[in-house]
Amino acid sequence: MQRRTLAVFAVLLLLPAFAVAGEPNRGTGKPAQRVDKETLALRLRLATRNRHGKGIEKSKTDRDDGDVKSFPHFASSFTVGGHNAFTGQAFPFTMVGFPPQSGKTATFRSVIVPLRMNFVFFGHSDQDPGVLLDRVFEPTRAVNNIVASPLFNDAQFVNGVGQFVDQMQRATFWNKMDPRHGWHVIMDRPRVAKPVTIQVTPETGRLLQISDDPNGLIGEVLFDFMDAEIRTVLQFADFGPDELPIFVTDSVFNEALGYHDAFAVKNDDRTETLRTFIYTSWFDVSQLGDLLADVSTINQELSEWANDPFVNNSFPTWRYPPEEDPRAECSFNPFLEVGGPQGNGPTFDDFPTIAVPLNGFKYHLQQLVMLPWFADESPSSALNGWYTFPGPTSLREPAVYCE
Repeated sequence: MQRRTLAVFAVLLLLPAFAVAGEPNRGTGKPAQRVDKETLALRLRLATRNRHGKGIEKSKTDRDDGDVKSFPHFASSFTVGGHNAFTGQAFPFTMVGFPPQSGKTATFRSVIVPLRMNFVFFGHSDQDPGVLLDRVFEPTRAVNNIVASPLFNDAQFVNGVGQFVDQMQRATFWNKMDPRHGWHVIMDRPRVAKPVTIQVTPETGRLLQISDDPNGLIGEVLFDFMDAEIRTVLQFADFGPDELPIFVTDSVFNEALGYHDAFAVKNDDRTETLRTFIYTSWFDVSQLGDLLADVSTINQELSEWANDPFVNNSFPTWRYPPEEDPRAECSFNPFLEVGGPQGNGPTFDDFPTIAVPLNGFKYHLQQLVMLPWFADESPSSALNGWYTFPGPTSLREPAVYCE
């Protein structure tokens, strides 16, 4: 059934399965830890804020010659507004697509790599010895939901009908694009690779029990372990230089909800490929609630990829909004991470997800900030003076920088 479902979307890649090296302890197992959903959600947000890709230096990503292979991207800069220590300073940035003033449409290819997470040697439940904890978290449900989502299909947004990333970027540059407003950043329908099986043992992960039901489990794996497995897949798989790999797990996270990264690969012809990728977790709304439901993580990661594909857009370090919340604090984050301000800090619950219906399903999209927010523009140069998307009124003031 799974193979037939995936075949509807794309021709499957032949990718090998990867497992943990070494022989784990088969005898003792590792009991599942009972956790409170709300406490876990807060811990996940705090953990995600500390996970950033290493990126590629701008001297490579801003080159415009035949020695670098990549997808369409443009370089520009903004000048900080407001009255602060950075006022008048220019900060360069690189984003996906053609320059907004060109009026050209850029279409981006992607491939979803489903990760089948096989948790083994975890023994039996302490609560119910008859329940074996070992289990496989299949990725099919998450993959199907993401492929059918507003990230790759047209849906209704506050500024019109279109894909999520395209509508957000068009709102951001509405007053700076071509006069006919023909500029677009479009995600092509992703192809879906054959699932890659990753073996997780008590040495590299753990199981968390999120309800009184001993079978109500989600998985957590070490960040470095997952990152190493992903980079191994990238090393052996045949992805095009203009193709974005998106690694997906269902009910499993890697000490964080998701992340994106980039690195340069030397080719035999002495050129270099600028490789980017995304990892995203996926949870059903019944597991961890609306704030972490379905595409709320990948909509953040895909938008951050669009706004900072090579993880090298540096900005003044900003504080988590809103400033009137006593929990607001310095993010210690100097990057243009559009999902971080409203999604990863201690104030994340001030910003409910936006429900976007499509084909009978209610998708939960995280609130994101736009470039004028980072630039301390007042008023914002975005459409209608907005700072946020898809809910344009969740913030009405630009960033407050750290002291």
